[in-house]
Amino acid sequence: MSEFEHPNLSTWGYTYDAETLPDFITTTEFSNFTNGKFGTTDTRISSNITSASAAIRNYCGWHISPSLTCGMLYNVHDLRDAFVGPDLLIQLPATFVSAVTKIVLCAKWDTEADDWKGEVITDPDRFDLDPSGLLRVYDVGGLDRKAKIFVKYEAGLPSTNIAVIKELTANKVTHSVTNAYGVTSEAAGGVSVTYNASWSGRSGSTALADDSREVLDAYRVKGVY
Repeated sequence: MSEFEHPNLSTWGYTYDAETLPDFITTTEFSNFTNGKFGTTDTRISSNITSASAAIRNYCGWHISPSLTCGMLYNVHDLRDAFVGPDLLIQLPATFVSAVTKIVLCAKWDTEADDWKGEVITDPDRFDLDPSGLLRVYDVGGLDRKAKIFVKYEAGLPSTNIAVIKELTANKVTHSVTNAYGVTSEAAGGVSVTYNASWSGRSGSTALADDSREVLDAYRVKGVY
């Protein structure tokens, strides 16, 4: 394949090593979250879980979870304001980066190897990585403005570390399903439940409430260059 034909090119411009991005919660987890109010076979639930997961990821600007091997290609022309002396600063499109495994300067696609070739940097002394995704590559030197830079990195949280994201997803699905039927409160078995008024009118599974956006800001990519 060519560099433009990667099957797992994300909507955020980078590649990842997964067939598909999994939903943040399963139908079983959602049923447990609602104390069994919704069954696991309701097709409304699975479709809304997928939509809610996508909405959260799109707002944050990256996949969030699980941890995946990712690849990002940059044009030096677009990075012209990111040079600090001989060093290059790059904000990778993620907020939880655990490792950078390869940097390729003056990258060119090698069809036979099915990979990028060029000046390969793997020595950790040549770069510095902040978990927030800020990468500093030392002594890059002068690069042609038409050159490309490829970065291979590990990013994302394991599913065991996204309790907040799981709860937000379950809440979003709950309100999407109940609001679709105009339900704002109900009672069963002596228990009364009133749904959060801040979700009123937000029946679509892709709409995010203001309070959810505030929570998700901690996971949101602040800027990519």
